[in-house]
Amino acid sequence: MTDEGKKPQHCEKELAQFIRSGATRRPDQAFGDYYTGRNASCALGAAYEGMYRLPRQVGGLRPTKDLEWFFDCLEGSLRKCPHGNDCHKTLSLAAIMVHLNDDHRWTREDIAQWLETLK
Repeated sequence: MTDEGKKPQHCEKELAQFIRSGATRRPDQAFGDYYTGRNASCALGAAYEGMYRLPRQVGGLRPTKDLEWFFDCLEGSLRKCPHGNDCHKTLSLAAIMVHLNDDHRWTREDIAQWLETLK
């Protein structure tokens, strides 16, 4: 395979760094959507913001396709919800991140810290 045909390999630790970087650009946390207003993003929205410089008003932008291409680990692995004994969900990494953000209301920093513990 040529170098052009290879997709870059990125790990969960890099994803955590992008979440932190994006969270500095939009300091409030969004729930139920990637972005809310000019100052809020969810964990996946923050990761996208950390990779790409986005306009302040992104209204309805859906970054999932770019994130899946850039981070094959988002859809290529199943993860158990780390919230605790009361939650037994096993989903793709992307879905678990949305679940932690929206359902358990984990902060983006908490999600980034959890990502750094994964192999």
